[in-house]
Amino acid sequence: MKPYHMRRHMTVSPQGMSIQSLYRLYRDGSLTINRQYQRKLVWTVAEKQKLIDSLLKDYPLPLFLLAEKPGDGLGKPTTYEVIDGMQRLNAMFSYIEHGFLLDGQCFDINEFARARQASDRGDFKTYPKDVPRLPAQACADMLDYQLAVTIFPGEQTGRITDVFGRINSGGRQLSDQERRQAGVLSPFAELVRTLAAEIRGDVSRETLLLSEMPEISIETSRNPHGYALKAEDIFWCYQGILRTGDLRESDDEQAIADLCASILYGSPVEASGDFLNQLYTSDTEAYQAVNQRLATYGKDRLAFEVKTVFSTIRSAIETHDSSRFCFRSTVYPKPTSNAQKSPFFAVFMAFHELMFKESMTPAKDSEIMVALNDLTNRIEIGQKHIRSDDRQNNIKVTKGLIRDLFTTADVAVLSHGPGMIFDFENSIRRSRTETARYEFKQGLLRLDNTRQRDPAIVSIILETICGIANTGPDGDGFLYLGIADKPADAKRVEALDGITPIAFDHVAIVGVGREAVKLEITIDKYLGIIASGIANADLSDPLKTNILTSLDVITYKGLEVIRIRVPRQSQPSFLGQECFLRVGSSTIKATGPQIAAVSKLFSLRATA
Repeated sequence: MKPYHMRRHMTVSPQGMSIQSLYRLYRDGSLTINRQYQRKLVWTVAEKQKLIDSLLKDYPLPLFLLAEKPGDGLGKPTTYEVIDGMQRLNAMFSYIEHGFLLDGQCFDINEFARARQASDRGDFKTYPKDVPRLPAQACADMLDYQLAVTIFPGEQTGRITDVFGRINSGGRQLSDQERRQAGVLSPFAELVRTLAAEIRGDVSRETLLLSEMPEISIETSRNPHGYALKAEDIFWCYQGILRTGDLRESDDEQAIADLCASILYGSPVEASGDFLNQLYTSDTEAYQAVNQRLATYGKDRLAFEVKTVFSTIRSAIETHDSSRFCFRSTVYPKPTSNAQKSPFFAVFMAFHELMFKESMTPAKDSEIMVALNDLTNRIEIGQKHIRSDDRQNNIKVTKGLIRDLFTTADVAVLSHGPGMIFDFENSIRRSRTETARYEFKQGLLRLDNTRQRDPAIVSIILETICGIANTGPDGDGFLYLGIADKPADAKRVEALDGITPIAFDHVAIVGVGREAVKLEITIDKYLGIIASGIANADLSDPLKTNILTSLDVITYKGLEVIRIRVPRQSQPSFLGQECFLRVGSSTIKATGPQIAAVSKLFSLRATA
């Protein structure tokens, strides 16, 4: 029987729920976030402190809204999707888990057994003992504080989206782009949201636990929260195209909406907030037109082109100079902290036209950046509004500066190198929250002094592929060779092979070229070893065929990495007579009951 506060007949009127009751749901993995419409964690420490201060003073807080999502019958429990109140819940739980201080004091977890247990498990780090603790009575009062919570049935996604849009479209604290996006799930809006996440690096599966949100949220050096992404290191800010405050206001999404619309219309659209508003308002001609154009152009095609251009521009910049603000200091050499939106728009559209309309690729990356010197003073710029004709002329000027530094070539070659930068890095980031679908291997050779082929490695790769395929039909998985996920392995590779690993996120890219040199073979023949092992294995179809057509070599900053994509399957997969599963980042042989559960998982998804 459901707890009294969760019964369906209590969903109309707000009810009281204590903070400690919600914390239990939080740590049990029952509070979820749908990234289709929820923004990232954006509150500053000062905003979080103000909320905790209000709680301790027993001030009333606005309503919290949750949507009840029934379990799937496979042991997955009922969850509660946070519709309104994500920032506030994060602030409360962050304070309990020593994310920040209030008046020099941290929460005393010794006064809350559940938080102490989470700390003992290593879920969060506590402040040193010499940091003053909140008095026991204040801790008790905070935990007992009754929040006004409304829970309503959440089986209908459209209803949830509509409710969210109604709540947030008029929100004072939302930026222009956040107001546009609130509650809008059009194909164009979805594409913009997804592309923006991929360029920022906070791409993830659609539904996350509230406790996982810090992994895909962004902090600044002035406002540290312990989040995984640093605003200053994100492409937009690192190159000075946007300021960190612009990123918080979702100006990056606005820029991508502008770029995508311009590509779909075949020429630069009007650079104005009013026009962008129309693209997100369902009863306007612009809304209908942009979504019809997207259907004709192809969503996947546009996404590929946008990501490829972003990656190619980034490669050109970093080849020229990898230091911070290279783009800004190139297009505007004088000292400035101003964002460089107009020059970037012109550069992006010039690259896109040269690459995808004229089938050209960069031939001289560093010289391209030299040619773009002082671009800002050669084009028309504006803060709020730029006419389409002026933007078209800006693109023409930019193309004239760089055209001779491009060469006629098949743009598809970029999908193995410069055009893959963002996709590759995002894949590594996603492995933090989707460990079962990702696996990293440093290579095929042993890391001892013999440097012989590891006789078990191909079998391990096959078992891992089978396990990833059985994770479920909801998404692809990936196995990479040439990436060390253990610091000791990276150091050992450096010592044995004399290469400098490239640290990225929680792994080190070591490449497989060093092993090809040891084996005295080409990269193609190295890839052939893996392909042959898969082809000769008793791996069930269609998985085997899918894998053999999904092998790829990616060049990342000069290092070759083997990527094995494991396409989503519609049925359980086997290696011989055995079935393998992923438990976190480990692969295990499935028992009879586990095989039955996997079969049920696929059959239920097929009938859903």
